[in-house]
Amino acid sequence: MAQHREAKDTRRATGEPELHVRLLAEAEFAVILPLIRTLNPDIPPTLLAARLDDMRKNGYQCAGVFAGGRCVAVAGLWFGTRFWCGRYVDIDNVVVDESWRGRGIGRLLLDWVEAYARRQGCEKAVLDAYVTNGPAHAFYIRRGYRIVGFHFDKDLRGSGDPPGAIP
Repeated sequence: MAQHREAKDTRRATGEPELHVRLLAEAEFAVILPLIRTLNPDIPPTLLAARLDDMRKNGYQCAGVFAGGRCVAVAGLWFGTRFWCGRYVDIDNVVVDESWRGRGIGRLLLDWVEAYARRQGCEKAVLDAYVTNGPAHAFYIRRGYRIVGFHFDKDLRGSGDPPGAIP
């Protein structure tokens, strides 16, 4: 089945573990939380876990890069259709473990995600990056992504509401 296809990185002729990319089963989603926490250090782990559970219920998928059984990178995936671009994949929260950066893992992961999205009939890949994350901007531009707009947000919580609270 296409959802369980793996990509192996056979370039590793050194002593490093072989890398492979695959879609995570829902039962494995908790393995991504330590990596997601690096992007969201101010959000309590229990709240991240609750949000992940809600995301799973709303069609969230996740690809992971594994080295010797350890998850060293993740990219979330959302699929949809919009007037301006047709069927698309929204790539969400791409994170490579700090100790594994600079080894081509981000490129390997995005290549896998883009190939998977093509097999799902996607015409576009879209993603967001924090405006303060210059290295991510440079990486995505090198991978052929263009900055085409602004992402706006508005806080709908009350001033005294804790993060994640529903007003």
